[in-house]
Amino acid sequence: MSTANYNIGETFAAQFAWRLPDGDYLRAVFEAEILDLVPPAEKYVVRLNKLIAGRQEDENGRLRPTETFTKEYWALVGKLIGRKITVAYEIDDGRALHMRLETLTGEHNYFYRYSMAEDTAKKIREKWEQIPKGNELSPQSEEEEK
Repeated sequence: MSTANYNIGETFAAQFAWRLPDGDYLRAVFEAEILDLVPPAEKYVVRLNKLIAGRQEDENGRLRPTETFTKEYWALVGKLIGRKITVAYEIDDGRALHMRLETLTGEHNYFYRYSMAEDTAKKIREKWEQIPKGNELSPQSEEEEK
């Protein structure tokens, strides 16, 4: 059983790694701010506040010069800033969480599902608030109509 090493409001470095189609590895380290804890699932709810480090390595682990980074994938990394996600407590150990490339490209909604759920909840709340109030039938008025 894992335990949280950080509390709500604290930050830690969260590292993600993706294997690119050409065999390179892209590694990105974000400052992750803890927004909530989900003890039964042993997870943090975090926001990726900023990109604090990144590198790209060839298939043999050799560091690529910055000017040869795959710009299209690094642009996608930049879009992860500000995203809310859930991650297992173990991510706070500093080791990279190896991800499927589809999580970076958006084909898998890992980095977007939390905000998608928030957007859906917001839309439902807005629709609920648009329902005219005072027109609801109370149990007593239903009896009176009969």
